[in-house]
Amino acid sequence: MSTSDAVFHRRNKQVQDAIDGQNLKQALQLIDKRIKKGEDTRFLKAWKANILYRHADDANRNRGISETLELCKAEPPTTDLDTLDILHETLERMPDHADTLRGIWEKASKANSKDLDIQMRWFEYAFEGDDWKSAQKAAMALQSNFPKTRKYHLWAIFLSYLVSVDQASSEADRKLFGMLAYRMISKAAESVPSDSKELLSPPRAIQSAEELLLLIKIFESQERHGEIVKILDSENLGISSRVIQNDWSFIGEKLSSLEKAQMWTDGLAYTKGLLAIPTNETEQKALQERDDWAVWHLLIAATKNINSSETTDATRKFVDEFVAAVPKSRNAQLARLDLMHWSFQAGNLKAEDLITACQEYFDRNSHKLYCFGDLRSYVPTLDKSSVLKFVEYVSASAAGQTDGKYPSKEVAMINALKCEYCFLLSADESNASKAKVEEFVSRCLQVYREVERPEKSSAPSTIESQPSDDLCLLAAMSLIRFSGAWISDSSEKVPDIVLIRAAAILERLLVDSPHNYQALLLLVRIYLRLGAGSLALRTFSKLSVKQIQFETVAHNLFTRLATIHPHSAPPIEGAEYKDFNPQSAFVQALNFYKTADVTTVRNRSKGLDYGSYVNVQGTIDLQKRLKQSICRRMWALDVRRIQRLAGGDPMGRYQDMARDTSPLVDQRIFDAFMNCEAPGQPTFEERMRLGPLPRDQWIKSSRMTDHLFDLLKSLTAQKPVTVEPELPRLEDVVGPEAEAEMTPSEIESARVNLNILTLALFLNGSKSVTSEQVDTCLTQVEEWLESKLNDVTVNDANVSPVISNTAIYVKPEAPTAPSWRYFHSLFTVLESLKALSLLYTVGLRKGTKGKLPKERVEKLADRTRQVHQGVRANVRALKSSISAPGVLGSLTDLVVAGSGSEDGSQLRTELDKTLDTAALEVFCGELMESWEEGLGGIFAVSM
Repeated sequence: MSTSDAVFHRRNKQVQDAIDGQNLKQALQLIDKRIKKGEDTRFLKAWKANILYRHADDANRNRGISETLELCKAEPPTTDLDTLDILHETLERMPDHADTLRGIWEKASKANSKDLDIQMRWFEYAFEGDDWKSAQKAAMALQSNFPKTRKYHLWAIFLSYLVSVDQASSEADRKLFGMLAYRMISKAAESVPSDSKELLSPPRAIQSAEELLLLIKIFESQERHGEIVKILDSENLGISSRVIQNDWSFIGEKLSSLEKAQMWTDGLAYTKGLLAIPTNETEQKALQERDDWAVWHLLIAATKNINSSETTDATRKFVDEFVAAVPKSRNAQLARLDLMHWSFQAGNLKAEDLITACQEYFDRNSHKLYCFGDLRSYVPTLDKSSVLKFVEYVSASAAGQTDGKYPSKEVAMINALKCEYCFLLSADESNASKAKVEEFVSRCLQVYREVERPEKSSAPSTIESQPSDDLCLLAAMSLIRFSGAWISDSSEKVPDIVLIRAAAILERLLVDSPHNYQALLLLVRIYLRLGAGSLALRTFSKLSVKQIQFETVAHNLFTRLATIHPHSAPPIEGAEYKDFNPQSAFVQALNFYKTADVTTVRNRSKGLDYGSYVNVQGTIDLQKRLKQSICRRMWALDVRRIQRLAGGDPMGRYQDMARDTSPLVDQRIFDAFMNCEAPGQPTFEERMRLGPLPRDQWIKSSRMTDHLFDLLKSLTAQKPVTVEPELPRLEDVVGPEAEAEMTPSEIESARVNLNILTLALFLNGSKSVTSEQVDTCLTQVEEWLESKLNDVTVNDANVSPVISNTAIYVKPEAPTAPSWRYFHSLFTVLESLKALSLLYTVGLRKGTKGKLPKERVEKLADRTRQVHQGVRANVRALKSSISAPGVLGSLTDLVVAGSGSEDGSQLRTELDKTLDTAALEVFCGELMESWEEGLGGIFAVSM
């Protein structure tokens, strides 16, 4: 019967409607009825097998598998596209049948080799499904069966290359397909006519820059770097050829290949030629492009590797002459500094000469913000007295600049202050006394106040960040970084009270520069550490995070947010829901990953049609990284945790993401934070993290907890557990390296949740759990509950151990407010209590497959309720501390005057002059409101 027949389509629609309505029985009856009436086609048989496989019961599923495999073996091979599509869909769902899936298309292609639709459908399915080996076979079939279509030949080369660089390919396949790609692309290169007047190239010759880039990629994968240089020097495909036309990107490829091939003599000569001192205007314009650090890098690398006094002297002379001719070249000055630094380390240069070189570099570039960052790589190799001499010089040099126009003088001061922070305070913490740090902070604030700033326009959105913003950042960072040395706080390296002062300084900066990215990012981290989740959310919304930033930047807010502020903050006027509701923010981030998956598949298919092979590979790599992203996995696990703690929409749609066990890819970026720490020291951002950075161990333990709640919910709802989670070993959940990426609260929670999972599996009738394990788990859960009850028991002074250990103390005699550690500790406890609540609900019910001792389950239930009530009592105690008389005044005094040992008069004076009193009171009031709102979130968690 013809597929265009209206009756045929109407009958098919009836079957599809039944499938869409989950009425698989009716769908089978409709197909059986048609077969009995004589419509006994492979199409219907394939569809029937597909429907059988969709069934939940093993009998029908197994029948669907066997009937599908029978059709795959049928002779002659199936060539009807509709039938092949259904077989493909079924086989794709069936595990361990990838070879069978490839086989049906391969046989169909051979049986009907001139049917372009079959060949293309095979290629598209394989390419979009990341099955590079099958796609390569399809591409080879296309180029063989349709030799006049040039792109199929290039597809075959490209897919051979993809197989060769795919980590999933076997070693033998990587070698085989790598060599095949190399030979095919080499032949395409050889076919390019050497005579530029010859307009027509052979069809399979390289004809575009994109195709030459593919050749370079293939040659690189085969480590044939010298051959790349040879091709880029050739007449037919060289840099000046008709194909490349002096495209600068290919000069970069040649530079890279010269270095990888270790062709140092050639590299030195080539870079000197590129950097020839211009003699006319045309050469001057060309040099602007060639004065690139990649060129200078190879020049220096070649000199170091040749390592002869003659070559070194010649290079030094060349660089000196270039700097004299082009004095504004930053790269040339850096190259000279790099060369001198290397000579100093080799013992061929005196310290005085390196100091002089660094001083000269500062004098030439002090008006540029990059100056400090450039010098940070070289100055620390000097001895202590030389470093001090250098810092004294740059401080005097910056202070002595009188003729610099705005903002040149201010930038010089900023660079000098950064040098002082890095080389004197950070590099030698014993030197960072209270008096020195306060004097340093005072100078930062004084210079900031004295700086002439551009006039503000009426629209805040048009206010741009200024170089002087770095002064407030430096002041805040210095207080945070060094105050721990004289403020005793055993629980944290960065005292909470210092964070309050730093936040006030940064909020003052944002009045002048509302869009300063570094200030906003640091403020988000500070507010999170202070337990002011609603303020962190509000501040983060100003960063306008979009698209790929959910992968690279969002972790600065999202990491552990689910156990610090899982509930919605008060609405912000004019803001989107995601700006104050964490669940909505996580959902938007996860939507990015879903959308990106669709977009990248579409883009790489388009790129293939356009012949943008290197871009297509980049898209494939991006898609793989996003699929395996640790952030994607973390957000999926945490959005489900948020739902458990704060309620809201069910998050079942993210279950597959949360349960993914594929290898993790980490693309988190931290360099948006200002960092002036000395080389070898932890970055400033690392010191400001909320606990260790979560990695694989964190994912495993969170995934186990996620499994636990799904199992408990199924047992509570008396639904059949279709796939029982495996019981992981304790060392898999909390391994020996757990402390490197999990907080103590997370480790403790993972241990107790594993015990609860063991008990839940026993209740479900699991034979893998013994009665001895049950007894041990019950005992450990009981001990944990006793421990937690003790932690949350409030004494006569309205203080509990958990408050004592995790609260913020503005004054040493009494706790003032919750820190992030307080919220994190209690929310992780509450999550485990919720699991216990579900467990004892099931355990006390009649008819469970496994029976727990009733009296012990009742004791668990009683203790769980007691701990929950204790948590609520803690919240009430801290709320009363926040609302106590005089707290607002204490906070404002803390910001201006410090706590405990009073600040020096100079710092107090500068803070008084810099901060607006009314704005400071508003800031402190908002902080108190945020703390109270956060405590309300704990109070709202029900069992």
